[in-house]
Amino acid sequence: MGSTRLGLDMLIGFAGFASLVASIVALFAIAPGVSPGGASPFAIRAVCALALAAASLVVGLAAHAIVLHRCRALAVAALAGVAFAGAALLVPALTEMLALLAYAATAMGTAALASLWFCFVCVRPHKSTPLFVSAAVAAGLVICLVEGSLLAEAARVAVVLVLAVSVICVLVLAKAKPEGVLPEAVGNRESDKRSKILKTSALMLSISNFEFGFVASAASSDFERAACLASAAMAALVLAVSFARKGLVNERSLSPLTPPLTIGAFLSAYLFGEALRVPSLCVLSALCTVYLSFGIAAVAEHVRLSHLSAPRAHGKARALDYLGMAAGFATGYVVAAAAASDMVLAAQMTAVIAVVYGFIAAFCHKARFPEEGMEGSLGGHEAKGLWKKRCRVVGEQCDLSERQFEVLMLVAQGRNAKYIEQALSISLSTAQTHIRNIYRKTGVHSRQELLDLIEGTKLYGEE
Repeated sequence: MGSTRLGLDMLIGFAGFASLVASIVALFAIAPGVSPGGASPFAIRAVCALALAAASLVVGLAAHAIVLHRCRALAVAALAGVAFAGAALLVPALTEMLALLAYAATAMGTAALASLWFCFVCVRPHKSTPLFVSAAVAAGLVICLVEGSLLAEAARVAVVLVLAVSVICVLVLAKAKPEGVLPEAVGNRESDKRSKILKTSALMLSISNFEFGFVASAASSDFERAACLASAAMAALVLAVSFARKGLVNERSLSPLTPPLTIGAFLSAYLFGEALRVPSLCVLSALCTVYLSFGIAAVAEHVRLSHLSAPRAHGKARALDYLGMAAGFATGYVVAAAAASDMVLAAQMTAVIAVVYGFIAAFCHKARFPEEGMEGSLGGHEAKGLWKKRCRVVGEQCDLSERQFEVLMLVAQGRNAKYIEQALSISLSTAQTHIRNIYRKTGVHSRQELLDLIEGTKLYGEE
């Protein structure tokens, strides 16, 4: 996996995080179709999405207290989620109301589990985080494909087992290597004060979850769900390969393409009858997967660089995302019901969705990727902090040592080798050697090129 070292903790983490992805997707794509109770698929999806949103919000609000108690509450909730998943999927005698309550409890436990895994992602090295996330998302979607191909009885057991595997993996890591899972205690107010996550970024992630909800409701048959899952898995795999080979695929390069592709997919979903409905849903699935993979990796990077409370940041962001998902379920259900009787009405509905999405995407793209530089619009202290974070990212991407990072910071401030010699109490020849090694590792040949490299490094949540 590129330059990432595959230790035992990384392998366990990969298996557990992939199982988490599979469990969340299975709650909406697999479980409603194989549920033994009398609850409707729409009711199951809506209850799970709202329960995930509520649990994420609670985690965000109580993040500091949860971390002070070493996340025991999250571990207990995750274990309870497995038990309730077993009740919802393996006990056919449950009434509709009891089944929905069991699904809600399962979703809450899954939200707690997701917070633990996000803490694990936050401590991954910067250069490997996008690769880890995208590869795990691809593996999780493949697991869902396998679950969907099983008979109903086997699929129910598989969904519960995969969720149990994710819980076991995170508990094993928390026991063997707690610093890799249990986050540092950061006060909620302190975290919020340092957080620079833009509302436009949160809105775009919520819209991506809306697309997921729309696809889950609109893809009614097993074949359609399998096609959407396969498309999403392929998109995540392409991202993983690109990251492993240090390709040019990133959020900034893809952001101009995603709005027109999304608008086109919504417009063509019902405009041509059934001819392009499944391909359009597959395109939406792939786009949603790409954006969510970038989003998870970018938020984790922002949490690590800004020293935020991981449960706080994750809980607040995911609560909004799951509300967007619930809205997508409702919209997809209404559009699919309209298409059953009047395809023209369904086409008009998706056209309205496409227009609204276009306006929102245009506004968010302009806010998140401004054409002008940022330093002029920031105060001195804030600009200095942003510049340091960019230097840190450059240092991690180029494998600079801690001492070389200190030299990088001084060189970026315009200091020469003589000043570095005195500031760091090293010899002049050592300072000059550090500078040459920095140039070599970063691939530049002058201080101006180094400054251009740092300036061109954009971070998630820049204002």
